[in-house]
Amino acid sequence: MMSVFADFQLEDIFELIDRRKWWLAMALVVGLAFGVLAYVVLPATYVSSTTILVEPQEIPSEFVKSTVTLGVKQRLRTLSERVTSFANLTLLIEAVGEDVLDPEGGMGREAIMNVIRGKLDVELQGGTGSSVFQISYRDKDPERAAAVTRQVADLFVAENIKDRAAQATTTAEFLDRELAKLSVELERMETEFANFRKQQSGALPDQLDANLHSLERLDDAVQANRESQTQIQERIALLEDRMTSPLFAGDDEALPANSPAAQLIGLRASLRNAERVYTAEHPNVVRLRNEIAVVEKEVEEAAAAADAGDLSRLDPTTRRFVVQIEREKLQLVSLQRKEATLRARIQEVERRVDETPDLAHDMQAMLRQIGSLRATYSRLLAKKRDASLARNLEMAQKGERFKVLRPARAPRYPASPSLWITLPAGVALSLAIVVVLILVAETRNPSFRSVARLTRSLGLPVLASVPRIDDDRIFEDGPPDDVDPRLVVHTAPESAPAEQYRSFVPVFLEDEKRRVVLVTSAARGDGKSLTCMNLALTVARDVNRRVLVIDADLRRPTAHRLLRVRAPAGLTEVLGGSASFEETVITTQVPNLSLLAAGRATKNPLTLLTDKSFLELLEHARNDYDAIFIDSPPLMPVVDTKLLRKLADMVVFVVRADATPREAVLRSLKEMREVAGVVFNQVSAGSFRRYYYYDAYSRYAYGEPGEGGSDEDV
Repeated sequence: MMSVFADFQLEDIFELIDRRKWWLAMALVVGLAFGVLAYVVLPATYVSSTTILVEPQEIPSEFVKSTVTLGVKQRLRTLSERVTSFANLTLLIEAVGEDVLDPEGGMGREAIMNVIRGKLDVELQGGTGSSVFQISYRDKDPERAAAVTRQVADLFVAENIKDRAAQATTTAEFLDRELAKLSVELERMETEFANFRKQQSGALPDQLDANLHSLERLDDAVQANRESQTQIQERIALLEDRMTSPLFAGDDEALPANSPAAQLIGLRASLRNAERVYTAEHPNVVRLRNEIAVVEKEVEEAAAAADAGDLSRLDPTTRRFVVQIEREKLQLVSLQRKEATLRARIQEVERRVDETPDLAHDMQAMLRQIGSLRATYSRLLAKKRDASLARNLEMAQKGERFKVLRPARAPRYPASPSLWITLPAGVALSLAIVVVLILVAETRNPSFRSVARLTRSLGLPVLASVPRIDDDRIFEDGPPDDVDPRLVVHTAPESAPAEQYRSFVPVFLEDEKRRVVLVTSAARGDGKSLTCMNLALTVARDVNRRVLVIDADLRRPTAHRLLRVRAPAGLTEVLGGSASFEETVITTQVPNLSLLAAGRATKNPLTLLTDKSFLELLEHARNDYDAIFIDSPPLMPVVDTKLLRKLADMVVFVVRADATPREAVLRSLKEMREVAGVVFNQVSAGSFRRYYYYDAYSRYAYGEPGEGGSDEDV
């Protein structure tokens, strides 16, 4: 089907509508009848409706914000579900009366509820932003429809008040619970933050400067301590040196000459002098070393006694030095202990300084969390106040309300069936069925029906578009009987078909060398013989040329019947050699027109047509005639035309409107070359009128084609 309508254009649609206009007219009549019948047969249904206005709250929203944030459309959807709940529909049934809603008593309460839900309609008027909605209920009884509508409207008003109050109360209670939980969380965070500051006291970010100053002071104290230790160590060294130095006159603190220390110093000096003179093995060096060892042992014993506090063994001078040195050592130990304490404090302060950035990060995180909780708490507190105001507003019924603008009344006229609906619906349904039938018909007969589509599909010029020939519309006193009436160029020269055949003359005269014209078609019944004869008559009568028509359709010869002449011999006899060309050519009653009939039937026409004698016949005819028309067999059944094509100067292809299959035409033209054009034969009256206007030609004015049959084989 898609291939049939692939190259359809707007003009083709108009042509199709014109051709099938009676089908469409019948569909219109049947559709109207169906619409009227449906209007009469269908039961009447009444619709009762009420209009409700959504009034805004009385107090401006800048002062009190409503807790209901859904739009009217969403709220209507929710309210519709609640209104049609089991509890509310039970109230509705009790208010209207179960016997009213179910007069026959055959339905249960659940079935009645389902019927109400199915017949109820809630629609927002004027789009999403509108504040007006309509409640409708349809029923066979107008009073019952009005009663149900009124009860549903009351339920909507009541449910709206209840829903808004419940939502405001629920919102306030929810905010109360959230505030309580948030307060506990905020208190916990603040307590945790206070404990954190207490645990990290001394290393907090706000104590960083104090720690840095303490660190500087401790560094200075350590430096002073180190200096004091150095001084004490120097004094101890000096005392030790004086205690062990040689005697010099006038020094009250010099060691006695007979003390072991003084002896040790003297022996060491003697050893150094001896080592400068003697070797290590010299007796004097060895003796001095032995004596030094003995004296060193005595000095060590004296030092050990001093360390043990036994100073009685020391001489008074040594005892005094030892006591002074011990005093200095005690002071040195005290300074060293103090230094250790200072360094421990320095490490502690440095640890606090190092921990300060991490503590600052943790404190910032805790402060951010506390700040977020406080901000959330403040916002929730403000929302709680707003929710409390909104709850008071809804309790006082000062918020948004539903107001009935137009109460429900019993309708006087039924809403359905409507003649304005049943008539278009019936027509639309009938037209749809007819359109489907037309598409099926067009698909089952995929032929060419308009000149425009034929030209687009084939890419060839249309030499003539010949309408269907109706004798009653052409001839005033009846057709002549000397030739076939369909030879309109001779029998009705002023008719529209004759004028169409004359369109071939300019094409023929374009080239004087093109004298042999082959006329063929794709299949039988396309009218190629009738077309060939009318074209020949046009050249003979209107151009005054000598014309010879050769009937080369040896299987189904037709030319002699069209001219109504007897042909005892013809092309078969000439090619077979049993008769001469001059003997078989018939001079017809039409001036300048001669005929070489097909002659006797033969079993194998292909043998004769391929014989060289046929070429000689054509050459002989070229000398005697100005134009030669060959009536060729159709292309699809036989191969004769493919051979005859090589002998012709030009080819005229005949296509019958509404009959010749498109695929047959396209396949046939692929096998032909240098086709001069197409003759579109038996075009419908409507299609012909759209392209040509011949009202001025004689009596020929086209309406619907006549019912009289014609010989489809010519």
